[in-house]
Amino acid sequence: MVLFIATVLLIVGAIAGFMPAIMTPMMFDDPRAIESPATVTLALSIATFPIVCLVAVLLSWLVFLLPVFANLPYRYVLACRLTALPLINLAIAAVTLAWISYFNGGSFS
Repeated sequence: MVLFIATVLLIVGAIAGFMPAIMTPMMFDDPRAIESPATVTLALSIATFPIVCLVAVLLSWLVFLLPVFANLPYRYVLACRLTALPLINLAIAAVTLAWISYFNGGSFS
């Protein structure tokens, strides 16, 4: 049941994250923004979020359904843990956004 709910949430997250992913090039309007590692990291984290959501759904269902993994004692738990992959993107985005706010004064450059 957890896998079904996580699948729905991740698909909704991928759809919702599509528009911010399209808008990430706007973060580089300032010519010096490409030189800022925090801006590049934040842009990569935002741009790859929908892809990571879809890959997490695909991997979790492959682990759960493929007969190759049938002998794993905790394959359902492993499948549920794979759905947490987008949390890496969210954590990186939160840290870099805090970094930009604190060290760069909120400016992407």
